[in-house]
Amino acid sequence: MISVCVDARMLNNSGIGVYIREYVKALLEDESIDVILMGRMAEIELTFNDHLNKKKWKHIEADIPIYSILEQIKIPKLVPSCDIFWSPHYNVPLLPIRAKKRLVTIPDVFHLAHLDMLSNAQKLYAKIVTNAAVRWSNRILTISNFSKEEIIRLTSINSNKIKIIYLGMDLNYFSYVDDEKSREKARATYNLPEKYILFVGNVKPNKNLRLLVDAFSQLTGDLPDTYLLIAGKKNGFITGDPALFGRIEKDSELSKRVIFSGYIENDHLPVLYSMAHAFAFPSLYEGFGFPPLEAMACRCPVVASNGGSIPEICGDAPLYIDPYDATDVANGIRKISSDKELREQLVKNGLDKVKRYDWEESKRRFMDEIIRLANC
Repeated sequence: MISVCVDARMLNNSGIGVYIREYVKALLEDESIDVILMGRMAEIELTFNDHLNKKKWKHIEADIPIYSILEQIKIPKLVPSCDIFWSPHYNVPLLPIRAKKRLVTIPDVFHLAHLDMLSNAQKLYAKIVTNAAVRWSNRILTISNFSKEEIIRLTSINSNKIKIIYLGMDLNYFSYVDDEKSREKARATYNLPEKYILFVGNVKPNKNLRLLVDAFSQLTGDLPDTYLLIAGKKNGFITGDPALFGRIEKDSELSKRVIFSGYIENDHLPVLYSMAHAFAFPSLYEGFGFPPLEAMACRCPVVASNGGSIPEICGDAPLYIDPYDATDVANGIRKISSDKELREQLVKNGLDKVKRYDWEESKRRFMDEIIRLANC
């Protein structure tokens, strides 16, 4: 038996939480693995209810803030004797732990590539902990060639330690919704306009929402019936960027036509994608990028950044724009709005592309790395 302890505190985070949930399911389904989940018991039980009833497993309560000094004090003491300790992000324990091997997933190194966007404390934490993660871990997993090259560039680590495993798409969940009852419910719940450009994602600096708003301001005259829908809560959705709210509130057109949806129920997200006129993703830096793939799976044409991993992951499916040029973003949205033939081609390309990202294959490769690491 191989014993694997997982830091599952980010279980419900966007992005990272998706692959934690999928890979933990794979661990729980394997009879040769003893699983120890570290995190909040209520979240773990709710998320893995069906799997937990089928197998013996252990739990370590750890309601400890991520990226904190407190986690560096408490987590090393909580890690039990085991074969492998898996950190699903770069915030690995700095102190010694009782695991025989360390495995870390580093989906991207935005925090090192754009230190100028961090506070002094965040810069120090990112540098110290990321360098510890790549040097002390026995194996590093990442999610694209772009991220692998960035990890090597910014840490000078030997490339032999890094393994790329592409993530998957749940095409049973993310698919086109044409049921009118579901659409009407979504319209009523979120007070949706008839025609909107959709943005989905946690709003960190790399997501580039401010530039998207600037681009949309150039379109209000050309697209008088189109709104910009930002999927998320306005309060607490954007932190540390009051200038963006000021930008919207001072512009009479933007204040009317930039809409914050509020909290989105999981079952409603595919409906929002399916009804959107287009999906805009001007991100500056991505290790993989779920949202454009989710949009493609729901037959929504995508305008996306030509930077980071997006061209690698999305191929010929989006219309690419320069994420540093608001006018180029505006022109991209304008083109996708007016060219019906282009929209149809992008939808077709998108449906073909998302079929290549299979969770079963991704989980199989993850389990291969678990077994290989335990036996080496």
